[in-house]
Amino acid sequence: MFTVALSAATGQFVAVEVEAFESWGILHWGTWNLLEDELLTTRVPQASEADDEAVTAVLDACSTADVGASERGACGALARFFYVREAEYDLTALLGRPYRIQLRNLTAGYIGVVVAVDGLNTNGNLPLFGNESDRKWILRPFQSVAISGWQVSSEEALQFEFATPSQSHSELEPLRGSIHLAVYLGNPFGDEDRKGTDAGEMIDQPTVVIPFVSATTNPVETLTFDYSRDRVILGIQCEETEGVGIRVAAVVQGTAAEQAGLRAGDIITYANAVSINSCSDMSELLDSKSPGDRIVLKVHRPDRVFLVTVELEE
Repeated sequence: MFTVALSAATGQFVAVEVEAFESWGILHWGTWNLLEDELLTTRVPQASEADDEAVTAVLDACSTADVGASERGACGALARFFYVREAEYDLTALLGRPYRIQLRNLTAGYIGVVVAVDGLNTNGNLPLFGNESDRKWILRPFQSVAISGWQVSSEEALQFEFATPSQSHSELEPLRGSIHLAVYLGNPFGDEDRKGTDAGEMIDQPTVVIPFVSATTNPVETLTFDYSRDRVILGIQCEETEGVGIRVAAVVQGTAAEQAGLRAGDIITYANAVSINSCSDMSELLDSKSPGDRIVLKVHRPDRVFLVTVELEE
């Protein structure tokens, strides 16, 4: 029996999970761990008059035409379309970790899902148009797939990875830190002149073009995950010392501090050549910075003193 995990961001037609890879060691073995998300807002805007009319026309055809099993599944999915749903979630990302997006088709018909990361379509690498012309990943009835990278071309792909701003694959700065999904339902009576791409497990396989025609011009639902942070962070738990500098009490997993190699017990005495003697000194410095800024820290360990450059994340 098909089930949906309670932790999934479940919409009307698709369930979404974002997982990060946790490596066990030098052989790059590891596990995919589900990242927690929190529903922030949900809206139910009115569908456009043209889309309402288009769906009504398809459903009329469904009731009068001699339809096969695949058409019945698509007709059933369209019969569930009473409203557009737009949901926004907050996602806690792990900097530097590979990740993937798990999709599950909750309908008995074909659906097309546009997946955009940092404002770029992961299927073709172009900015979004926001309508049916966007290239989609096509899911068969009740299919589950894992999208784990950018399909840049039919033969080239890049692994998804949570990155600092300068390392983002996208140049669209206002949209960095977002994963956006737009769902379209198939028209069982549409011409086969528009194509989608079959969603496969591997990102480095050639794409397979298959027929798909959307029943609507606009998406029937959208899910957006914000994985940026509200303010720049370094990623350490700060502890006062009795002397000069501050002590790193702990390093937060998946942050710029961990990526830069800071460790619990390190003493930080300078940041950008400015003396740091309290946790508030460090907080004031971070408050003056923006995502993508770099700071140079002077770090003391029992065996050595060194400088490390950290790019601040959102």
